Amino acid sequence: MSAGAWSRLRAFLRREKRELEDALDDATARGNEALDRRERELAASPEERLAIEQDRAAAQDEEYEALRLKIEGGRE
Repeated sequence: MSAGAWSRLRAFLRREKRELEDALDDATARGNEALDRRERELAASPEERLAIEQDRAAAQDEEYEALRLKIEGGRE
């Protein structure tokens, strides 16, 4: 393998390594956030849990409404 080809291969592998590390860091951060959120939910009072569920339901309603509008808008 020539020196130029070797250099290009090494540069490619370094980029791939950085991308994988970034993806791993992102996945780790999302996992930690999810665990933290779940721990807060488990420690919440019944009133807080009800508020959490109401917020989730409202967010789902918004998603469904946006989807409904998108579907209905496509028919016109």
